[in-house]
Amino acid sequence: MSLIRFAVGRDDELTPHAEVVRLRFDLWFSEQESNGRRFSMEQRGWLMMVRDHMATSLTIEPDDFDLDPFAQEGGLGAAHRVFGNDLDPLLEELNRELAV
Repeated sequence: MSLIRFAVGRDDELTPHAEVVRLRFDLWFSEQESNGRRFSMEQRGWLMMVRDHMATSLTIEPDDFDLDPFAQEGGLGAAHRVFGNDLDPLLEELNRELAV
């Protein structure tokens, strides 16, 4: 994806997709904390798994929670337990903020 964006002139430099996602995640996370949004250690672990998944898969969708490492941690049901009603809006936000 990064190569395509570079080739069509949308990006000035070629940066590996995974690196872009990690940088965007770090920025997003810092902004959340600056705005008073706090995540538990368990939530942070899930967020890191989402970040790493998006670094290789471009987006995160509910069906992705059937895959490892999410499935090993209890899948979509566990994610709902950890984030409650915030899960779906959070996934939408991460797709919007991290997807390249």
